[in-house]
Amino acid sequence: MKISTLYLVFYNFVQCIGWSYILYLLSLHLITEKSPVGVWDKLGQYVILFQGAAVLEIIHSMVGLVKTPWVTTFIQVFSRVACVFLAYHVPATQNHFFLSLMLMAWSITEVIRYSFYGLSLLNACPYFIGWLRYTTFIILYPSGVAGETGTIYTSLPFVKETGLFSLSLPNSINFAFNFYYALIFSFVFYAVGLPYLYTYMLGQRKRFISGGSKKPSTASTPNKKTN
Repeated sequence: MKISTLYLVFYNFVQCIGWSYILYLLSLHLITEKSPVGVWDKLGQYVILFQGAAVLEIIHSMVGLVKTPWVTTFIQVFSRVACVFLAYHVPATQNHFFLSLMLMAWSITEVIRYSFYGLSLLNACPYFIGWLRYTTFIILYPSGVAGETGTIYTSLPFVKETGLFSLSLPNSINFAFNFYYALIFSFVFYAVGLPYLYTYMLGQRKRFISGGSKKPSTASTPNKKTN
């Protein structure tokens, strides 16, 4: 087996274990506490670690280790990292229902996705895992987007009041940036991106169910041309 393949197997299984632990902690908290209050305090450090590690997927694409275009990977990873960034800096988001919804959708998705990729690289992926990969998104994609956009929306009053990460003129670099309006504008990307990704995954599901796509076709698939 190629070193690049071994590395990708290791990466995917580490991520699968990490997100499994996040899913366990989140589920346990919601069952025992019956409230989203305190979720970030228990899970935040792990979410930062494993979602931050997903930045490696951009590098994987850029160096040709996997075949997904790096721009597509960057957009997907950046949107999640931005939400984690908000959760870390904006207290109002940390105990909100939207954050728990977002993390639940993410963790279930990632456990399935990374196990699918890792096992596929070993040519040992059961059909059932593939079926989950190409079926659960029907609910998890909209749920995740609802959680992400809800988290952004919840952060808006704090960002506007504090001027978080905004830069006003005049300044030494002669450049202004309003983080509040950037967040509002991000809703446009979600409105455009969700239908595109959803339609794409429906097509992937149709191919998989019909037997035309039994192997992974996205972020963690090794590039056949890479040594």
